[in-house]
Amino acid sequence: MKTKFYFYLLAAFSTILFVSCNPDSIADEDNPYETEQTIDPQKIKKPSHE
Repeated sequence: MKTKFYFYLLAAFSTILFVSCNPDSIADEDNPYETEQTIDPQKIKKPSHE
Protein backbone atom coordinates (compact mmCIF):
# COMPACT_ATOMS: atom_id res chain seq x y z
CA MET A 1 0.00 0.00 0.00
CA LYS A 2 2.84 2.43 0.85
CA THR A 3 4.63 1.54 -2.38
CA LYS A 4 1.59 2.57 -4.42
CA PHE A 5 1.35 5.86 -2.48
CA TYR A 6 5.03 6.62 -3.05
CA PHE A 7 4.69 5.80 -6.75
CA TYR A 8 1.78 8.26 -7.16
CA LEU A 9 3.65 10.87 -5.13
CA LEU A 10 6.72 10.47 -7.35
CA ALA A 11 4.59 10.66 -10.51
CA ALA A 12 2.85 13.84 -9.32
CA PHE A 13 6.12 15.46 -8.29
CA SER A 14 7.78 14.56 -11.61
CA THR A 15 4.84 15.96 -13.58
CA ILE A 16 4.84 19.24 -11.68
CA LEU A 17 8.62 19.54 -12.02
CA PHE A 18 8.54 18.85 -15.76
CA VAL A 19 5.72 21.31 -16.46
CA SER A 20 7.21 24.11 -14.36
CA CYS A 21 10.70 23.75 -15.87
CA ASN A 22 9.59 23.24 -19.46
CA PRO A 23 10.96 26.12 -21.59
CA ASP A 24 8.45 25.49 -24.39
CA SER A 25 5.83 28.00 -23.46
CA ILE A 26 3.56 30.22 -25.51
CA ALA A 27 4.57 33.19 -23.38
CA ASP A 28 8.20 32.73 -24.39
CA GLU A 29 7.27 33.25 -28.04
CA ASP A 30 5.47 36.48 -27.24
CA ASN A 31 8.01 39.26 -26.90
CA PRO A 32 6.19 42.56 -26.41
CA TYR A 33 9.32 44.64 -27.08
CA GLU A 34 10.33 43.00 -30.34
CA THR A 35 9.09 44.85 -33.39
CA GLU A 36 9.49 44.00 -37.03
CA GLN A 37 9.11 47.61 -38.20
CA THR A 38 12.04 49.93 -38.75
CA ILE A 39 12.09 53.71 -38.87
CA ASP A 40 13.35 55.29 -42.06
CA PRO A 41 15.43 58.36 -41.10
CA GLN A 42 14.70 59.95 -44.48
CA LYS A 43 10.97 60.20 -43.66
CA ILE A 44 11.40 61.97 -40.32
CA LYS A 45 10.46 65.65 -40.49
CA LYS A 46 12.16 67.89 -37.99
CA PRO A 47 10.21 70.98 -36.89
CA SER A 48 11.73 74.22 -37.99
CA HIS A 49 12.44 76.77 -35.26
CA GLU A 50 11.60 80.22 -36.52
